[in-house]
Amino acid sequence: MASVRGMHKVEFYSSLNEIKELYDQGYVVLKILYEEMKKRKEWEMSYWSFLKYAKRELPLKKSTKTETKKETLKKEEPDDEPPIAKANFKTGKKWNPHTVDIDPDRIL
Repeated sequence: MASVRGMHKVEFYSSLNEIKELYDQGYVVLKILYEEMKKRKEWEMSYWSFLKYAKRELPLKKSTKTETKKETLKKEEPDDEPPIAKANFKTGKKWNPHTVDIDPDRIL
């Protein structure tokens, strides 16, 4: 096919049923699926264009690595350390750790 703007999209969506069949048969690695379709249909589409449309149309599995990270971050440890005063940069004054907005109740 000629390289006209939008032809990659046409190539992908005209072959969508075949792509979904291959995906259901076990071609779940998108690089391998792309190479197979490129052989069958003689696509001029780049791999990156294929990824863009495949991520929209195929039921890809989400990574479980992010879910495990969220669970490990939820661990709460007791806070035995004294509270520390934080700088207030919203006042417009220069920050001086010895004089800026220190609450006398928080001093040890």
